[in-house]
Amino acid sequence: MSKSLTVLDFFCGAGGFSEGFKQLGFDVVYGADNWNPAIQTFKANNSDAEVVKVDVLELSATDVPKADVIIGGPPCTEFSGSNRGGSGNVKEGMELVKRFLYYVHELKPRWWIMENVPRLLQTLPPKFRLKDLGIDKEGIFEIPKMQVFNAADFGAPQKRTRLLSGKYPNPLQTHSENPVVTLNGQKLSHWFTMRKVIESFPNPLNEPRKGKHVKDPNYNFNVTEMKLEDHFGDHSIMKDEEAERNKRQKTEHPYYGKMKFPDDLDRPSRTVMATQFNASRETMVIAMSNNGRKIIYRKPTIRECASLQCYPINYKFIGTNPTTKYKLVGNSVPVKLSMAVAKAILREAGMRTRKN
Repeated sequence: MSKSLTVLDFFCGAGGFSEGFKQLGFDVVYGADNWNPAIQTFKANNSDAEVVKVDVLELSATDVPKADVIIGGPPCTEFSGSNRGGSGNVKEGMELVKRFLYYVHELKPRWWIMENVPRLLQTLPPKFRLKDLGIDKEGIFEIPKMQVFNAADFGAPQKRTRLLSGKYPNPLQTHSENPVVTLNGQKLSHWFTMRKVIESFPNPLNEPRKGKHVKDPNYNFNVTEMKLEDHFGDHSIMKDEEAERNKRQKTEHPYYGKMKFPDDLDRPSRTVMATQFNASRETMVIAMSNNGRKIIYRKPTIRECASLQCYPINYKFIGTNPTTKYKLVGNSVPVKLSMAVAKAILREAGMRTRKN
């Protein structure tokens, strides 16, 4: 088989889910989202795809092309335990989930994957009446598989657990906290650490240097420091009082568990969040020497967060400020997890994996 398999991406965001498929030779033909920075970012990195800004609740399946694979991540904030103490509007979130399933039923792809937070398992039934999906027919829609995966087990430098629901073959685990040999003789590599990402980049407080290159920590290519975007500057620096408050939130919190301050660089990072408030407990903290004068604290730069999400270092994020770009990155599916599922689909289809 020489023809590329085609992909539709609903709730496409910045395009992390699609990127994993694209890197393995899939043809990403369509992306839909209702947030302008996401649409602009997806367009900038998928120039051949049809990209539509739309409320998917108002979109008809007849307006969408058919494809071999449908992917998507309905917004997870309503199901996330971090959203207002876990009190998000679950009913509103389920309407978006059901709309995604409506497209799957109507477009009938060979494979489909819906990504979300594991907490969705508490409210996601394995079966829906077609009428509940807005389809005026008798019948039942079944979700064949609902399984939780840790992105670190597939080579991502981040411990991010995601629920993948749909019709897809299981991805093969490649990494482990403790390297072992599986029953089929496959040797699993050690988890990819946060340190390998952070130490791949130059000091963000310095000016980019002519003639100096940065090697992508996830992929085998370089860019010059002069072309490295979203890294240099002071957008990641914490004030002393912010760092102190962050430390108290992590180490002295009255009812949540204790966390390390600064973060442990010798493990995969914690989940990259969409919001990066300097004084927040959830924000990752890196200690660094300011040219040997004193230790200062910072969060990962936008580009470092993007690499923790396994985006290539030349991937473009379109936004007018760091807050928007952090949100684009934090709301993404880790590319290495997406690639693992894409590779499993290629195996099932009897197609060769394109090396990247």
